[in-house]
Amino acid sequence: MSIFRANSLQSLIEFSESTLQLGIFERKQPEGSDTFFKNLMKKDFEIKGSVDLTNVRHDLSKLLIKIIDPSLRVNEFYNYWLSDMEEVCKTFCYMESTNSLSFWLGTKRGCRRYHVDNVPKRLLVTYAGQGTEWIPNNAADRHAYEAGEPNNNIIRNKNELNFIDRWSIAIFKGGSDGILHRTPDSALNGPSILMRLDHPEFLKNTSSAETFELN
Repeated sequence: MSIFRANSLQSLIEFSESTLQLGIFERKQPEGSDTFFKNLMKKDFEIKGSVDLTNVRHDLSKLLIKIIDPSLRVNEFYNYWLSDMEEVCKTFCYMESTNSLSFWLGTKRGCRRYHVDNVPKRLLVTYAGQGTEWIPNNAADRHAYEAGEPNNNIIRNKNELNFIDRWSIAIFKGGSDGILHRTPDSALNGPSILMRLDHPEFLKNTSSAETFELN
């Protein structure tokens, strides 16, 4: 299985130099997150923008102020969450050797079909709801995928389905050799909170619709 298992956020940077397809840093969900995100998800939202390495905290705060109610901004957990996103953003900048990145955060995810992203790497963190669904190569029919067939034909063995845990950090390599993944049914049919990070230059220079799949 082409999985890189990191034991820390910093060690996840090593995934960039590996030939493996998926990097995962498993983390436990912190106390207090369920209540905070339940209140945050009372209304659907989507925010996107650029985050600069030298000013990550300020840029994130500026983006989030559009969706965070004042009553939630005074919650201690808000600062905890903001700090977490800041550190993850910085790590991805170092991994991609870039001074900025493309940031997306939202409650609605719409990638029903298994796919690989048309980007070199994409970082995903599901903060609330069920994490991204993925299938290992041995359990997937790549010919069915490439032929545009439905999910039921792409899955060879449903017992091999995997899901990224909440709060765990996943980095999917894109391109023809990437691992097939999708939005799980629970997130298609209900709210969740997903953060997605991409290299800004690649997104700027591509017109591929698949690049913008909401995993």
